[in-house]
Amino acid sequence: MIKTRYIIFITLLTLLLYPNLTFSAPVDDIRPLKGPVDIEEKALIWPIILLILLSIVGSAVFSYFKKKKHIDEIAAVPPRPPEEIAMEKLKSLLEERLAEKGMMKEYYSKLSDIIREFIEGRYKIIALDKTTWELYQEMRSKKVSRLHVDKIKDFLEDCDLVKFAKYIPTQKEAVDVYNKAKEIVELV
Repeated sequence: MIKTRYIIFITLLTLLLYPNLTFSAPVDDIRPLKGPVDIEEKALIWPIILLILLSIVGSAVFSYFKKKKHIDEIAAVPPRPPEEIAMEKLKSLLEERLAEKGMMKEYYSKLSDIIREFIEGRYKIIALDKTTWELYQEMRSKKVSRLHVDKIKDFLEDCDLVKFAKYIPTQKEAVDVYNKAKEIVELV
């Protein structure tokens, strides 16, 4: 009720203060309606051409990615087993004849690396960056066969003697350690 009285009061006050105030729009502001716009037939051709080109490009891109996916599926070759890789590397090492040349440290280092890479591939344990003891502990915690873990530990300790303790093995020991490595790979 008070609001209505307030609005009436403001309206009356406005009319008293501004007697010439009108609430209609000026007549010269109104314009007539415009007629329809003629569309030329040539103007319709360009959007159609653009639509056709976009659909061709879209189809080409779609088929390219579909083919690429299909090629990737075909090209995926299953990985070679770690045993096969290790045996190949062992044969290659034997052909280098490092032990016969007296390069025992290099021979033992390469043998150790081959077996450590085999362990990484076979048991998914990071072996190249660990000491023999750390690797032994991790293999035990991963529930690897006790026989296999012990053979690997003995083999790596023999390699460590030559690599770090400057032990110089005989030719017979070099052949024996090679056979141990081969036995570790074949034991799987």
